[in-house]
Amino acid sequence: MLLSIYGRHLGPDSGCTPDRGAFPEPAELCGVSVAVGGRKAGLLYVQEKLINLRVPATANGMIDFVVTYNGVSSAPVPLPFAPLPASIKLAGPAYVNMPIWIEVGLPEPQSHSLRYPITIWPADFGGHQFEVRRNGVDFPPIKLASSFPRTISGPSGLGMIGGGSMLGLPHEPKNRSRLPLHLIYRFDRPGLYEVRYTGYEGRSAGSQALARSGWLQFEVRDFPPSKRAAWLAEMRQTAPSDPVELLSDFLPSILAVPDSAVLSMVEEYLYNSNDLVRKYSMYALYAFDNALVLQEIPRLVEKRGPTDELAYLLSWGRDKFQPQVTTLVHSIVKYLDSTAPLLSAGALQALYFIKGGYDWKANPGMPALMDNEIAAHASRFIETRDVTILQPLALYLGIWKSDTSRDLLWRIVEQGTTVRGQALICLTWIGDPRDLPRLGSFNTSGEINYGLNRAYGAAAAPYLKGHQ
Repeated sequence: MLLSIYGRHLGPDSGCTPDRGAFPEPAELCGVSVAVGGRKAGLLYVQEKLINLRVPATANGMIDFVVTYNGVSSAPVPLPFAPLPASIKLAGPAYVNMPIWIEVGLPEPQSHSLRYPITIWPADFGGHQFEVRRNGVDFPPIKLASSFPRTISGPSGLGMIGGGSMLGLPHEPKNRSRLPLHLIYRFDRPGLYEVRYTGYEGRSAGSQALARSGWLQFEVRDFPPSKRAAWLAEMRQTAPSDPVELLSDFLPSILAVPDSAVLSMVEEYLYNSNDLVRKYSMYALYAFDNALVLQEIPRLVEKRGPTDELAYLLSWGRDKFQPQVTTLVHSIVKYLDSTAPLLSAGALQALYFIKGGYDWKANPGMPALMDNEIAAHASRFIETRDVTILQPLALYLGIWKSDTSRDLLWRIVEQGTTVRGQALICLTWIGDPRDLPRLGSFNTSGEINYGLNRAYGAAAAPYLKGHQ
């Protein structure tokens, strides 16, 4: 929170500001410091009658403010700090093993921070967090069977509840102020529960609580499996085509219990034309039992082909999929013949990850089989001039390291598409001395300095002049 303090003798006559871009803000500026609850605040501006400061995130309850200027301190001024009030309610009746959505009411401007999905990971709510109790005892959240790689660098700042990427959806969802509580907690028993919401400024430990609701008691009623099966069948028949509604309602709703019936529905959306839907569906797989995923994904790749998203799944899960790698390769190479860019590009990306990341001691002939298949299809791929295909093709050729892959990479360079830069970098991976003069001639922007230095060492020096 940013605050202003007005008074007299607070600082120098002329105003002082921190160096441009300083973060965190300095705790002392032109002889001025402000202790907030015993902890020094970050200072944005100090002057004889005005101080602008950032309150430490730990401020909570009745807090003393003390201004010190040139060694002289003010008397403490106490101020109350507490999260802003939020309201919560159930979006509908709550049943066992069914979706339970919580509508969250936030004050302005925090209300603008809430729109599900918050990130591409289904159960990631960013700074929006819930606590649940059952019979007065803390109710444990779901533990995913597998962890997954993720990086969060989304917007969070003044007036926002942060830590989310706020996906670039083409339009607003019909219900933007609700969150799927069932993705965090598994309600598999009837009974009385309580839930409380807290909105934090960010997702990191120690983030300030900006908004908090009271505890809401609700009843989870029994729901026969036959009724849930009928509900899933109806959901399948009435599934929306709008990607926003798929992401904000349909997919998170069916994930209330990630079992084989739901997986058969999610699989369809791994091939959706919208890349956000495909990515969300891929990350949804981490909610399912490992054994089920290990059984179904190779079958799906065989039946429908690989996509870019499934290629990443096979890469991140290489330790688990290693025993099936021979079957996977034979399934994937068939889709190099596909005329659908989604599948042919997915096959190239998958083969790039599999060749470079899997263990071939038990299958020493498989890398050569992949190389031969790539070589047989490369000319057709290059002629497409399709960036989504040429990008993974260049990556594969870079780790192949042969005369054939060198020649194909130079063809991509000469074609002049936006993949040219990647192809040049991949040529430096191969590190063939015959390529050094030619690579140097392309180094007009210094874009391949690192690769040249790494692959050729001191021999690259004449070709790096002016681009260090």
